[in-house]
Amino acid sequence: MSEPIGRVSSGSAGETRIRRVRRSLRRASRAARRATTYPSGGRPPTPVRPTIYSRPPVLYTPPVHLTVLLHGDPRAPQQARLGAALASRGHRVILCDAPGVAAAIRREHGQRCEELTLLSSVAAIPQPLRRLWAKRRARELGVDVVHLNFLRPWHDLWSTMRGGPPILATAWGSDINDDVFQKTRRTTRRLDHVLSRAAAVSADSVPLLSRAKARMGARAAAVPSRIVLWGVDLETFDRQKSLDGAARFRRALGIEPGQRVLLSPRQTKPHYHPDRILRAFAASRWAREGVLVIKLHGRPEEVPCKEALRALAGELGVGASVRFADPCPYSELRGLYAMADAAVSLLEADGVPSTFCELAALGVPIVASDLPAYEGVLQHDERALLVPPRDHGALVAALDRLIDEPDLAPRLAERGRAWALEHADWQRCVDQFEALYRAAMACSIALSRG
Repeated sequence: MSEPIGRVSSGSAGETRIRRVRRSLRRASRAARRATTYPSGGRPPTPVRPTIYSRPPVLYTPPVHLTVLLHGDPRAPQQARLGAALASRGHRVILCDAPGVAAAIRREHGQRCEELTLLSSVAAIPQPLRRLWAKRRARELGVDVVHLNFLRPWHDLWSTMRGGPPILATAWGSDINDDVFQKTRRTTRRLDHVLSRAAAVSADSVPLLSRAKARMGARAAAVPSRIVLWGVDLETFDRQKSLDGAARFRRALGIEPGQRVLLSPRQTKPHYHPDRILRAFAASRWAREGVLVIKLHGRPEEVPCKEALRALAGELGVGASVRFADPCPYSELRGLYAMADAAVSLLEADGVPSTFCELAALGVPIVASDLPAYEGVLQHDERALLVPPRDHGALVAALDRLIDEPDLAPRLAERGRAWALEHADWQRCVDQFEALYRAAMACSIALSRG
């Protein structure tokens, strides 16, 4: 059968030529279009990728009012002062395992606070269970920052918590001083872990802050740190406002008009060395011209210490010249301090206690051990009299100087008061703690992002 006219059979030479012609026509058509669209060279330019700018980091802005959880010494008045000050500024304050401090905030300072019970120091409760419960409660309460005051081994409850709130660790002295206050290796490791996970650290003296940062390891260079004093409420500890209270204390303690008063304002625990103060008092002119007042703090362990000191006073023949001042509310403390003509502190390891700031604001001369922690605060012969630790003779001589040199005590009082006004204002100290809270929150976020 013959093929239809005009059709080329498959595979013939004619069909091959036709395909070639069609391909040539298509190439020519594409070339003409390229030449029209891109006259510079007939080839499309290399596409330029749009510049991709990295989105600027979102700056973290902490809320104006924070939720601060205070976890520290459950009996320290500094905790109550700080909690009350924060609450007065509109912050939400939560006390952890410190019912006495919470009661003081409400009763003595007239401020609001909340309480959280974790029983953090009770070893019978498994650590993982405590940590889980603490994390859950912290989230429910919206805790912005945890402030650890007076570091304890059970504070690793927070440092071992993944995704927990940022930590501000405030060292007090005996908590991280292993030279004077011996600790087990396990306790030391736990304290080191707390410091190594802190998002900020503070202390009240240069040596103490340096010691804390040395135990933080590589993290020390990445987290904010600052010296913050516990300061003095200058409005409360005003000399003129304290005179009536001082007169009441003199009457209550049976101190005759004109008698000098030497005050031991620190605790009666052995490492505060109240026995050395008592011996120096008995050997000085103060025993003949005045009385020694030993302040009590209302702690159970004070009972045997008080009895031992009373017995020692009898042995030294000054039993009638020694008084024990019962614990008093913070609002009345200024009267007790203002009653004193001088105050003595003989620790061998210390920070800068708020007691020094309060005494200085009231113009009470201070006699203390010459410790590195006091550098810049208690300057010898300028704002205080400093004696070598354990030097009984030097202490007696310093006490006698306050009586023998009439111009000495007024000069120390004036310069100490000037230092307190410039450096120890409690409101500025609270400002610094607030700044550290916000810095800890920002640092925690930065570290979590790597």
